[in-house]
Amino acid sequence: MAVKDEAASAEAVWLPVIGRTLAYLCMKEVERTRKFESVLERVDFLEALGLPPADAAKAAGSSKASVDELRRIARNRQANGNKAAKKKRRSR
Repeated sequence: MAVKDEAASAEAVWLPVIGRTLAYLCMKEVERTRKFESVLERVDFLEALGLPPADAAKAAGSSKASVDELRRIARNRQANGNKAAKKKRRSR
C-alpha cells in the first residue's frame, strides 16, 4: 500500500513539471515559424495549452501581475476604439 501511495505522490509532483516543460517546448517550436508580437501573445498561447496563468506568465518571461496589467491596458484600448491612452493637444 505504501508503494502505491509513494508512486501517486511522485506523479503528483512530476506530472505538472512535465506539463509545463512540454508547453514551453511547444512555444519555442512555434516561435520558429511564427513571431509572437508581445508577451501577452505568448501567455495566451501557453494558457491555451492548459497552463495556469501564473505558470504561463513565468514561462513567457514575465509575472502574473505584469500580464494582468497588460491585459487591463489592452482591454481599455479595445473599449476606447484603439485610441491613444493620452490625448494629444491640437496645434493652434
